Amino acid sequence: MKPTSIDLRKRVVAARMDDGQTMGQIAKRFKMPKGTVQNILERYRDSGTVAPMPPNSGRKPAFSQEALRRLELDVLAHPDSTLEEYRERNGNRVSIVCMHRTIGKLGFTLKKRVYVRTNSAVRTSPSNAARGAKS
Repeated sequence: MKPTSIDLRKRVVAARMDDGQTMGQIAKRFKMPKGTVQNILERYRDSGTVAPMPPNSGRKPAFSQEALRRLELDVLAHPDSTLEEYRERNGNRVSIVCMHRTIGKLGFTLKKRVYVRTNSAVRTSPSNAARGAKS
């Protein structure tokens, strides 16, 4: 939703200050909700301006660009570290989930390393068994 124009905001404030109209009268005159009139007048009273508040761009990122670069270098240097170790070395107090998602956004994925024993020289089936035969 677009903010109300500056010109209309100035006219709302002028109607209140110069003409002494009530908020209900102003809302009816300019065909806008009474809450919008109230917000405009409160903004003018508190800050002295009728300019709209800047849009909220959402939650601020937990990692700055510099912190992301340090984390990326840390993951490259220590690929087998745990998320807790990355969090401790980074110094940024975030949750383990946040650390996991941030590392994922950097393009890293967790690859499981399966450690198995090498094949021993012992035969697993008798030497006279037919191929594919079950014993």
